Amino acid sequence: MGNLMASFNTGVSGLHSAQASLNTASHNLANAQTVGYVRQQVIVTDSFYQKTPGVHNDVLQIGTGTSIVKTRQIRNIFLDAQYRLQLGRQCFYEENQKAVWEIEDMLGELQGEEFQTSITDLQSALESLAEYPENIVYKDQIVSVATQFIERAQVLQGELNTYQTSLNNEVQKQVDKINSIVTEIQDLNYKIRKYEAIGEDANDYRDKRNEFLDQLGQIIHFEVNEEKDGMVTIYSEGAYLLDSVNQYFLKTEYESPTSKLLKPVWEHGGNFFRSRDLAFSSSNNTDIGSLKGLLVARGNYAANYTNVPVKPSDSDEKYMVNGAFDQDAYDRDMDQFKKDLEVYNASVGASVIMTVQSQLDTLVHGIVTQVNDILCPNVEMQVQKTDDKGNVVLDANGDPEMVTIMVLDEKNSLVGDDENSSVGTELFSRRGMERYEKVTVIGAGGEQFEVYKYNEEDPEDEYSLYTLNELLVNPTVLKDSSTIPVKYNDSSDHPNAYAYDEVLKIAKSFENIIGTLNPNSLTTYNVLDFYKGMVGELSITGNVWNGIITNQQTTVTSIEGERQNVMGVSTEEELSDLIKFQRCFDASSRYITTISEMLEYIIEKLGG
Repeated sequence: MGNLMASFNTGVSGLHSAQASLNTASHNLANAQTVGYVRQQVIVTDSFYQKTPGVHNDVLQIGTGTSIVKTRQIRNIFLDAQYRLQLGRQCFYEENQKAVWEIEDMLGELQGEEFQTSITDLQSALESLAEYPENIVYKDQIVSVATQFIERAQVLQGELNTYQTSLNNEVQKQVDKINSIVTEIQDLNYKIRKYEAIGEDANDYRDKRNEFLDQLGQIIHFEVNEEKDGMVTIYSEGAYLLDSVNQYFLKTEYESPTSKLLKPVWEHGGNFFRSRDLAFSSSNNTDIGSLKGLLVARGNYAANYTNVPVKPSDSDEKYMVNGAFDQDAYDRDMDQFKKDLEVYNASVGASVIMTVQSQLDTLVHGIVTQVNDILCPNVEMQVQKTDDKGNVVLDANGDPEMVTIMVLDEKNSLVGDDENSSVGTELFSRRGMERYEKVTVIGAGGEQFEVYKYNEEDPEDEYSLYTLNELLVNPTVLKDSSTIPVKYNDSSDHPNAYAYDEVLKIAKSFENIIGTLNPNSLTTYNVLDFYKGMVGELSITGNVWNGIITNQQTTVTSIEGERQNVMGVSTEEELSDLIKFQRCFDASSRYITTISEMLEYIIEKLGG
């Protein structure tokens, strides 16, 4: 009788297992199209065995049926991690590609014809002035075209700077989204722990949590670890975003007290991203997540030409001292260039916006300095060094210490044909600094005389730079275009004659090499080709990133396919399981019916 009752319980356990499996298969079918749903499976194992001694002192084991261990999700942790990693890399390059598209729209056309026209118009106006330097109409034309050139360049620069600053909104949104996602994951952690602690399944909550982890993987690179109680921790950039107890929030603050650009930081202090460099690579996984991609594309300040190091040239006359090449000076400059290049590659060179900002400023700086230096040439002069009180500074031997200064080359400089024969009048000026300062100096022999000392550009002083932020057409020229230097001065070989050749030299200077697009390149460009090369390089960069994105999409799709093979719901398989579990249910029912009939028969016989 006892064995029959045990057999009855065995059938009941089979009935429960089959019913649970049927319910799970039905649940899988019902959610086959639900985004983020993971296939579930009932884990059934043998229940305990009853042991009894046999007739030959052996041990007989009598099964007591089946037990339902749990209803588990079918996932692959490795594939989940790879999916989030590769999706994050795809999002990184998509942010950079968006920036390229935006900048191409600002430049007008892929060939850059709009701003290129401003450059060629300025050259044409200079050529016309060289042909008719005495004609006030062509001088007024130069003023008008030069004004349009500066305005157009500054509008383009303003659009780049405005776009760069506008990305603050996107940075803030992504930081807020990170906080929101992690909060949702923490809430799901508590629910999963609560339900699983009392033996209930929390698979639907786990599905939702994994969906949030996939979303987080698009924004940042992180590591996730599941604790024994079912809760997960999230570790990113060397610190916890979520541990088993607390969530650690992010916020934004400005890059510096004078910056207008936001960066993500921890609420408790410190930068979120451990490295402040913008340089990225796949080998060390620094090209993961849309937030990092956004910050790299944007950069961390508005760049100009001073941020681009210039490689020393062994043909530069400054390395020739007394007819011999100064190798030591060249090597020192080359060592400094290599250091500056590392800084450039970790900042300006990594950011598409900063790269274009620096290239545009380099182009404009090259144009205005070439024009100004021909109109107002400078020359080096050795003079005695004086202190703030005007006293001569002596060296260790008691002799006057000599210094080299840049002054206006008055002998070779041109003058205007205004009534004052103005000298040293540049076409392009700096807002906060005059080109020359008239000072009294002391020559090597102790003689005093006045010179026009050139106020040189100082990278540490932004107001001294011929950079787009400080450029304008000389107010003196705007007021009276006849002050533009177009005549030889009285001390020249052609006093008071119009300098046709010298003015033409200005127009021809547009064919001079002004440098490379970036310090890593060997290809040099003149003024007329620089802008075209700049836009062409931008297009190439966009195409490269588009190729990377295409490859990443293929990789992500492949990994997602493998994930779905593991965790996705196959309707055919679930339908097959429904039939299988239904037959198991029917078999358990028939088994119970048979045991019931046997018990009934035995009871009737015993009663009779």
